[in-house]
Amino acid sequence: MRIVVTGAGGNVGKGIVPRLLAAGHEVVLHDVTPLPPELKHLPFVQGDVQAGVGLDRAAAGADLFLHLPAWHGIHWNQRTETDFWRLNVDGAFYALQSAKEAGIRRFVFLSSQAWHGQYDKYGFTKRVGEELCEYHRRNHGIRYVAVRPADFTPWGDDWTGRYGARLLYGGVDREDVLDCVQASVDFLEREPEGEGLVVNAVRASTFDSEATEGWEEDPQGHLERIFPGSGELAARYGLPIDRRPGVPDLGEGAQVIGYRPSRHFGTFLKELRQLDLEGGEAAVRAKRCEY
Repeated sequence: MRIVVTGAGGNVGKGIVPRLLAAGHEVVLHDVTPLPPELKHLPFVQGDVQAGVGLDRAAAGADLFLHLPAWHGIHWNQRTETDFWRLNVDGAFYALQSAKEAGIRRFVFLSSQAWHGQYDKYGFTKRVGEELCEYHRRNHGIRYVAVRPADFTPWGDDWTGRYGARLLYGGVDREDVLDCVQASVDFLEREPEGEGLVVNAVRASTFDSEATEGWEEDPQGHLERIFPGSGELAARYGLPIDRRPGVPDLGEGAQVIGYRPSRHFGTFLKELRQLDLEGGEAAVRAKRCEY
């Protein structure tokens, strides 16, 4: 397929484009700023989704629209309600309208678990964005998958706390998010017609709520029972595990498109243990975010 990717220079864009190319797709990239060096060799239309600039040129002759740009929770203090609306809502509307005009009937929309916070300035815009997808499905025959990732923001130099521990509390590995987006594209390639779908791009589930009953009374003991051999490691690296962890809900959409996350707190602990064995605390503290 020929795929338009808006927000191509962002976190998901830079990760998903190489995957799409490896799967044999053609891509046309769109962003408001010039592309990063690793993508500069690809077809590119520079424009602003907030005003619909450049979208028609990018969409011409394409089969699927992958819409990624948005302000997120990490931008809360830097961006106003107007900023969130213009990018997250106006941008989605113009993208869908461009898809309609170009005859594109397949659309992947990067939504968010913030959808559940429907009356804050981020979650509300994602609610409206998903409603725009449904509006265009009902009125213009555009089938969509709305992907709702949890927290997968860059973690800087705090791998154990900002990456590892958040896998207990709602976070998801970036590679699982990319797997979900790719599975959404593959699904729409196979089944371009039908109802709209929502997919929770969350981490893999390795325990149920019963296993965490009474967690706050003995976090380290509970962790040791679920992931044997991890209690001492968690204590030594000061992992913030005091709160009772949640159990992710994959929902029905994941099964429909074939999304199967594989990263979770247990896989993090396995990597932490290996790094600790090979290089000790220095190796663990030296780990940096690749995105």
